[in-house]
Amino acid sequence: MGDPALDPLMKVLNERGAVIISHPHKPSAVNKELTSVVPLASYEYLAETSRAVLNMVGHNITVRFPKLKIVVPHCGSFLPLAVPRMQSLMPVMNNVGYLKGVDIAKNLEAFYYDLAGAATPETIRELLTITTPDHLLYGTDYPYVAEPVLIKNLSILKKNLQEIVPQNVEQVLYKNAQSLFGE
Repeated sequence: MGDPALDPLMKVLNERGAVIISHPHKPSAVNKELTSVVPLASYEYLAETSRAVLNMVGHNITVRFPKLKIVVPHCGSFLPLAVPRMQSLMPVMNNVGYLKGVDIAKNLEAFYYDLAGAATPETIRELLTITTPDHLLYGTDYPYVAEPVLIKNLSILKKNLQEIVPQNVEQVLYKNAQSLFGE
């Protein structure tokens, strides 16, 4: 995502005001010894998602195609850590020819974040450093997560949201999605 070869597709999706739901897939260049001990879902899917979003930011996708709305999975993956680093490196990167004319904050405005995975209080607070409650969405990772786990996770999410953004619980659980999808 973000590759200039996809610009014609992005143009069509932009004309339609599309909502793009992104999700990682098993990456091909992965250290097999490491994955035999630590499953890909614990880090590589998050890294792949973060790379895709940062590539879109680096190519100014959402600024150039402002009607796109893009859903980022798994609590924003590593973005709450990567975005501030990218912002702090902007002067250096601009000096060597990278990210010329890229407005990171403006690009981030088009992203929505599903709370599938480990939506701990710490994770939600970190995510809120790069977005606002109106861009958070309830997510499940269904069908990859068993029903009893989904039910338990929803209960935990409700408790965490009540602690962190008590005035936005219903908004995050369903109203943001209704607004995003026009229902």
